[in-house]
Order: sequence, then structure tokens, then C-alpha cells
Amino acid sequence: MRIDGRHYRDEWLPNFYPGKKIGDRIVRVSRTGRTVVLTPSEDAQINEFFMATDLFERLERTGHIITSANASTVFHDLSTWLKGTYDGPGLHIVIPTRRCNLNCTYCHMYPQPMEALRTTTDLQSDTIPYIARFIMDSPRNTLCVEFQGGEPFLNFPGMIQTIDEIRKLNTQARKDIRFEIVSNLMVVTDEHLSYCKANNIGISYTLNGPQNVHDLFRITRTGAGSYNTVVRRLDDIRARFPGVLAPSPLCVVTDDNIRDLKSMVRYFHEAGFTDIGILTLKNLGNARGHVYFNMHEYIPHYIDLLDYLYVLNKDTDAAYSERIVRLALMKIFGAVNPLFIDWRNPIGYVSNAIVYDWDGEILPVDEARSFRDVFTLGNVRSMSYDQLIRRNSTFDTVNLSIRDRDPTCRECAYNPYCGVSPVLHYSRTGRLAPEPHVSHECILIIAVFDWIFRKMLDDPLPLLKMAPEVSVALAAHLSERATQDFTVCAT
Repeated sequence: MRIDGRHYRDEWLPNFYPGKKIGDRIVRVSRTGRTVVLTPSEDAQINEFFMATDLFERLERTGHIITSANASTVFHDLSTWLKGTYDGPGLHIVIPTRRCNLNCTYCHMYPQPMEALRTTTDLQSDTIPYIARFIMDSPRNTLCVEFQGGEPFLNFPGMIQTIDEIRKLNTQARKDIRFEIVSNLMVVTDEHLSYCKANNIGISYTLNGPQNVHDLFRITRTGAGSYNTVVRRLDDIRARFPGVLAPSPLCVVTDDNIRDLKSMVRYFHEAGFTDIGILTLKNLGNARGHVYFNMHEYIPHYIDLLDYLYVLNKDTDAAYSERIVRLALMKIFGAVNPLFIDWRNPIGYVSNAIVYDWDGEILPVDEARSFRDVFTLGNVRSMSYDQLIRRNSTFDTVNLSIRDRDPTCRECAYNPYCGVSPVLHYSRTGRLAPEPHVSHECILIIAVFDWIFRKMLDDPLPLLKMAPEVSVALAAHLSERATQDFTVCAT
């Protein structure tokens, strides 16, 4: 009964999630993160008695079907796609202090006043060696130690001691370690900056847009805005300590500034930033019951912003980008799922990142500090790294993030590109297991990938400007095939 030019259903197994209709095409993502775009007639063959040889060979080559010829390659690609997932924590977040000179309305912690008792707010010198040893026991050879707060520079001696302890241990381990600090820049002194410059320590910061927007959220304990001081310090640091500050600011969005997205981005562009990281409000810390965010209301404004950036890239020589879209494009075009802790399937809690609170308490993610009683994993004084990773309970939040556990998620085309947070879902709903179409991350991810694939099928070049990591050769290739069927393969 078999005839040439056809392949029958006993010759292959599917290796993809259900397709998503975008325009007149069908998008399918393999379990190894590769994307193929099919015509309706091609897609129909997946569920028919036989498949044409040309389509069979194409899907076999991209790993969307598993055959006797490509099985080992598909599993190698799966290992590559999940590279880093099982290598141990590379990001270690240390909290030098809970104290802060600001009391931002949306702060996802509970910041304490600057004059608060340091024995109940600051990382103590006798706890630091335990944290340093715990960090160095991670099996990864490349580590990033990030200091968050509060305002970390309010416990500058604690940061220096932590860095010194880690470096002392590293004289034998010889790992590649970099240090970063998240600051509001307002209490930073020349001594701090000189130390960071000399030790190649980068500083991230938040600038929440023009003054009327920034000062609505980022306020002192007297209610005064911080914009003028931050901008003055920002300009001064960029001029006198080049290379210390991160190249683009972070910007938090709440219901109060959802409608101002384009004006905020224009503000950043006029200030010389072509890339922006938009953070949606987290229902944590100061924000709980006081500041609000509606993802369903946000999406139309966010998509309108992406359209605005897309047109700018199309009509000018500039390359404007937004963090979420850039990461999404890296997922589509990369062989490896970007090691972005909060946006992975499974999520990178403990497996890729660990948080050490001011008293040595171990947490799976920074946001869990607002719910320590729910998410604590122990303390560095009474638990070793080896003991931590041998406990099944350590990975409870990771297991809850895996999307194959939910039948609705198993029917989603974007499953391999997903990433939901049990901690953030708990903060919004009181339920630990993220729910499809309820989880904010789920809603945003579907909207982003729908938008990307629509633009990809229309005119991909302005879109590809949003991801400098995508090669010029690939852009040229897609330009030639923009109106044709195309396959996106890892290279």
C-alpha cells in the first residue's frame, strides 16, 4: 500500500505542542524551542494518514517530528535548549540591609527607615562567612553575586566584607565571579563609586520616566519626590565614572501610568536610551492593598507601545528595543532558552538562583522575601548547600512552574517559551499553582508572541532590530522570505 513521496504515521512521533493560527499561517513550536510556520494545508497533514515527503523531511530536520534517523539529534537539541537548567545556581542575591532612604509606593519589599536598628535590619559580619561558603559551594564555575536592598550602599562595609570573603575562598576555586549592585543612586558617594569602578562592579538603577511619573512612586518617607536628585546623580556618575552604571534603566508600570507608556519611552529616548526594561507591578511589600495593576487593561497599551517601537525601527535607522520582546526573540531564534531566571519552563528558582536575606535566610527568589513564612528554605547557619539541594521540598516552586503539569498548558503552542512564577501567583491569588489565563505571566507571554509572529509574517526587519543578538545574515534571510513560508531553526 505504501507509495513513493509519502510517509506514514508509523514512521514518526510528534514533538511539538498544538499550533497557533497567526493570520493565514500556523505556528508550531517544538519541545526543543524551534519554531516552524506552516500553511493550513501543510499543517493539516500532521493529523492525516500520511505526510508528503518534502514536509516530512522538513519537520524531521527541525525536530518537530522524531524519527529513527533524528532521535539522537532531537534529544541533544533538548539538552541544549535546557542548557543551564540543571547546572546549579549561578545568580546569588545577597541582601546587605532592609533599610532604605526611599519608601517607594510600589516597593516589593517592606523597606525600613534609615535610622532603624541595624541589628534587626542589616547583614551582620558573623553571618557573612556562612553566605560566602554557601555561594562558593554552588557547582557552577560562573557566578554573579548581586546586592539588593533596601538600599545596599547603606551597608557598604557589609558588601565589602562579603566580596572579600568570596574572593578569599575563590583563590583556590578559581571561579569566574562578577558582582553587581541594585541602587537608587541617592546615597552613593565617590568612595562607593571609586570602589565599584576599581573592582568592575556594575550598578543597576530605576528611573521611572519623566518627573511627574517618577515622583508619583519613588518617594522619601516624607512624601517628597526623588526625581531631581536621581537625575542629577545619574548625569554626574555617567560623566565621572563611565561604565559603572547599567546601559538602560528599569521602569515599573502600575495602573497609574499604564496610559503613559509611549510618553515614558519617548522620555527615555530623548535621554539617550534606546532600550528599556518595563517591569509590571508586583503585588508585594508596600504595594499590597495600596497600588494596583490590571494585566488585561495593560496589554492593549503595551501592544500599542510595541507597535510604536516597530514603526520607529521601520521608518528610521535607529534600533529601539524593549526587554521582554528582546528576550522573546532570543527564545525564538536561539538554540538555548535564555537563562533569564524569572522566565523559564521550569523557572530558575534554586536551580539557577538563590537569595540570602539580611539574616542568612535562604529563599528561592527575591520576591519571596515578602512571604518568608511561606517560602523559606532554611538558613545558611544551619544548612549546607548540599543539604538544600538534596531535599525534594526545595524544588516545590520549580515543580509548580512546569507547564506540562496543566492540561490547558499542554494545549498551548507557546509552552516551551513560557515562564510563570508560583511566588507572584501566590501574591495575587493566595494559590501556589499558576493558572493558565489567570497568571499575569501567561497572559503577557501569549500577547507578546502573538504580536511577534504577526510582525514576523508581515515585515521582520524592524522586529529583528529589537534583538541585536540576531545576526545580520538571519535578518537578510528572513527579508527574502518575508512573504513565504519559513522555518526558524537554532543555529
